This record gives sequence, C-alpha cells and structure tokens, in this order.
Amino acid sequence: MRTLVAVFSILVLCAVASAADPLPSWREGEVKSAIIDFLAAVSDPDGEDFVPVAERVAVIDNDGTAWCERPNYASTEFQVQLMRSQAASGKVDADTMPYRAWLADDKDSLRKFGWGEAYQALIRSFAGMPVTAFRDSARAFLARARHERFGVPYTDLYYPAMLELMRLLEAHDFQVWVVTGAEQDFVRAYLEAVTGIPPERVIGSWTPPVFSDEGGKVSMVRGDVQVYNGHGHKPANIELRIGRRPIFAAGNSNNDEPMCRWSVSGPGRSLALWIHHDDAEREYDYDRGTDRLADLVDRSPLAYEVSMARDWARVFELD
Repeated sequence: MRTLVAVFSILVLCAVASAADPLPSWREGEVKSAIIDFLAAVSDPDGEDFVPVAERVAVIDNDGTAWCERPNYASTEFQVQLMRSQAASGKVDADTMPYRAWLADDKDSLRKFGWGEAYQALIRSFAGMPVTAFRDSARAFLARARHERFGVPYTDLYYPAMLELMRLLEAHDFQVWVVTGAEQDFVRAYLEAVTGIPPERVIGSWTPPVFSDEGGKVSMVRGDVQVYNGHGHKPANIELRIGRRPIFAAGNSNNDEPMCRWSVSGPGRSLALWIHHDDAEREYDYDRGTDRLADLVDRSPLAYEVSMARDWARVFELD
C-alpha cells in the first residue's frame, strides 16, 4: 500500500511539474526564455507588445524543423516508390530518362539530366491520379516504411520540442501553419493525425489539381506540373494563402531564411528560430545550406539559434 501511495505521489508531482512547464523537452536557457517571454508579451492585452488574435500567425517548416529529414526526404522517397508502381503497371516507361535513373537511384545521372526537370518528370508520372488515391498511397507508405537508422516509422521522428511549441502557440491563440518545400499532398495526407495541424493549414510545393467529370462521375485528379514552395517563394505563398505577415517563424536552412527574415522585419514584436542540427549522437550534425539563416541570427535580436545539443532535453520520443 505504501508503495502504491509513493508511486501515486510521484505521478502527481510529475503531472504538476509538466503543467508548470509548457515546454518540458526544452532545456532552461536563453531560447526557452525568449519563446515564453514572446508569447506572454504578444498575448497580454495590457502590454505594449500586444498583438490581436487575428494577427497571431506562426509559420513552421516541416523537414528538418518539425521532423527528421536525414538521410533521405520521406516525401521524395515515397514519390519514387509510387513511381515504381506506375512503371510496373506500364503507366511509366522505365527505359526512358529520367525514369531509368530514378528507378536505379542513379543520382549522378539525375544531376546530369537536370535535377529540376527530373523532379518534374517524377511529378508527371502521377498526372491523372485521383488526389485521394495519392494521399491514400502516402499513408500506406508511411505505415510500412521505417527510418534506416532509427528503425521506426518516419512519423515517430517528429521532435517533441516542436510539437510542444506548436501546442503552446495554439494555447496563445496563434494560427499555426506548416510551410514546407515538400509535396503538399504528401504532407496533407498525414499531418493532422500526427500534429493536429489540419490540411488547410499546409503550404507546400503543390501540383494544381484538375476537376474531372466523366459521364457524370466527378473527381479531383492531379495535374502534371508542380509549383515550387521554397526560398523566396515561401513568403510569397504565405502572402497569397494567408494574407498576413507571420510574427513567428521557424526553419532549419537557407530555404527558410526568407520567411524567417520577413517575419522579423515588420513592426511590432516577432520571433524567428533557426533549428540547428548539431547533435550527431541523438540525431545528425550538419551545417550545409544554413549560412544565411545563421547570419540572420547574428544580425537580428529577434532571431535565435536553437541548438539541438544545447537546447533540447530530448530530440525524439524514443530518447
């Protein structure tokens, strides 16, 4: 009986501690304090930095910011696997370039062919596929695929620290959007189930759908050209889709620097975070393509580096 009482007491204390700390996966320090201070300031109606609820918009990158992006992008891996099934059913000529290179995972040949055109050809292989079928295929892929290093489903590799941050933003009446360079329909297929972010709040690289009406049977099918959402396209597409400048942004590479810079360049209180992969033991250590984001942190007092090694008490749920 005493043991049960002791265990119950420990559980109560843990629950109280968790309730007292809205970001338990973040270590105490400058970054955690900056986040909490920012949210308190913009939501205090009597404070000079108060921001009306309608203007509390947060944009967060996906790959490498909200979940693990190494060693391969899950979105691209899925699309290549789906194209394999298209080739097997005769819908794609596997003997022509760049499909031959995609099927052989021949990166040198893809580079020589031209990465941009090779990727658009990959997109064209799904033209005419119902949007619902594409999303169902994405969910089936994620259900069976396992990360080559960690051996778990890709969706198990969302960072608890970022999920906590999303929830805390929402608790302060922020509208949280995921703004990614990945295939929009792929991300929309699973994101709500994993993070709670609904599909209408996902801005990705999208393939405009086509309305199909064949003999009264209507459907929405995929088109054949993808519109890229990266670098300067991110703030432009945020303006197009949301119509407001975000006051919070988080990213992990130069691909995200324009939307982070835009977020901290307007009037009023704002905050931007650079998620820095510097923890080879618990995740990965890489700096390729981060110099502009690092420079933003150096230049702007409203932008902060989030060191995985220093600032996160845990990187994954499995830690």
